[in-house]
Amino acid sequence: MEAKLKLSSKKLNSGKFQVNFSTEGSCDNFYGYLLAEPFTPVHEVIAKINRHIDSMNNRPQYLQRNLFSLGKRQINSGRILIFKK
Repeated sequence: MEAKLKLSSKKLNSGKFQVNFSTEGSCDNFYGYLLAEPFTPVHEVIAKINRHIDSMNNRPQYLQRNLFSLGKRQINSGRILIFKK
């Protein structure tokens, strides 16, 4: 059974959009937040979320920026936070 992706968004004062997402229907359910630029196509937002979910499922240790990140890191993931439910 394939997971279903639920999306909601709100426009921030900066003009960007905060996209809240969650998955349901798989053994590992996730939720998170993504910061998207105005006029970003929905299919690009969904593709980015799916890439990160796949990375979390297929890697023993998925690394993302958090409050405890040390040192400078190259920003490849954009502005997304994802968590297991």
